[in-house]
Amino acid sequence: MPKFEDSRKLRKKETFGPTEPPDVELQTIQNLKRRLKHDNKQQSVYKYQSELFINYKKDKEIGGEIATPGHDILVLVRTYHPFTQRQKNPLKQCLSILQLNTIITVLGSQTLAHLRDKISCIADCTISKECSEDLDNAIGPMAKDVYKSGFFFIEDTFYNDSRCSQNIDYSTVIIEWAQRRANLGPFKTAIMEECRIDSLLLRFGFPWVYKHQGGCEHLIVFSDARLINNDDTLAVAAYPRIVRLRPLSSKYCLICGMYNAQWITMEHERIPHNPCYFCNNCFKSYNYINGKKVGNFKAFAYPRNVELGGKVTNK
Repeated sequence: MPKFEDSRKLRKKETFGPTEPPDVELQTIQNLKRRLKHDNKQQSVYKYQSELFINYKKDKEIGGEIATPGHDILVLVRTYHPFTQRQKNPLKQCLSILQLNTIITVLGSQTLAHLRDKISCIADCTISKECSEDLDNAIGPMAKDVYKSGFFFIEDTFYNDSRCSQNIDYSTVIIEWAQRRANLGPFKTAIMEECRIDSLLLRFGFPWVYKHQGGCEHLIVFSDARLINNDDTLAVAAYPRIVRLRPLSSKYCLICGMYNAQWITMEHERIPHNPCYFCNNCFKSYNYINGKKVGNFKAFAYPRNVELGGKVTNK
């Protein structure tokens, strides 16, 4: 029996596809023509529509060492947001979809420590503390300034950050665990700040691991490399630099639904949501009278606000 062909699918483009409308004065037709013209321009960059390109001013002079065109190399590194793991279901350990964070260019003459300092993560922001009784001290020290330990795992080597004498070697317990399993290892260790990017023997497009803050793990991918040229910024001090990033959706206040979240409450006896997100105005007007706390709840500063500079404002 011959396969039935649905003529509706064959005519789908003809029937539903937008075409150039006739030249009439209707405002809706004029808007459609402008949208079609804009869409045609965007087709060439459709691959990157979910990413934002960072434009740097070329006229800004940066002193110091200058890279040599045609000799020094630029390496592109894709960093991803941390993913969640749980041991209760070993078949589905990764419970969150991997999302691109940033794309960073780094010079081959720079080290893995330079790369680490450019990777941004919300876990590096303020240390969470309950502050409902003392809002003025809600934002404490940055976690990255207190807990500085971390490593990159690339190929078979753990590159540990030893710039601070108090840093913990996270790789030790992993290597000891691997030694008890005959099918894992052997692994090597090295110092992050002594390893140049151009000295790495790695596979492009293969995922490696960056770990910090005890248990925050990111996938990183070395995606491309090329020689630097005269059209690039040649100042070494300008690298590493973020060239593209993928924006995250904002978390809005659950009360007004208009402003970004500035505060998080837990175990709130007058709110059905746990946790509940507040903007600054809603948080203070609903939970405080003349500066005095109303009811029982726990409050924390929203970490994303801290990452953006710690300013509590609705402007």
